[in-house]
Amino acid sequence: MSTHPFYTYGPPELCVWKVAKGTFWIQTTEPQYSRKLDERQDTRRVAVTGVNHYRRTYEMSGTWRKVKRVVDHYLMPTSDVFSVRICPPARRKRARVSRLQEVVP
Repeated sequence: MSTHPFYTYGPPELCVWKVAKGTFWIQTTEPQYSRKLDERQDTRRVAVTGVNHYRRTYEMSGTWRKVKRVVDHYLMPTSDVFSVRICPPARRKRARVSRLQEVVP
């Protein structure tokens, strides 16, 4: 990844940055990501901040490749692609039925 000291990866809801060689901090503002990070054995919570907002920071050892995969895994749906808005199919027109009745002599 980048050698820039202030490089971050991920959206504000789940963001990661390098703090030391082989050590990364992951910050989340979403309780669902926090629960997932609490369950992992390779992370530990290092900070809980905020009075009127939710923010937790976790520490993880590894490489950029590892933490990037964790962030991508949490942000992507199970189909492994970012979802797009799916529009319902257009409604089909009903067949027109003639209102004229057949006259039988």
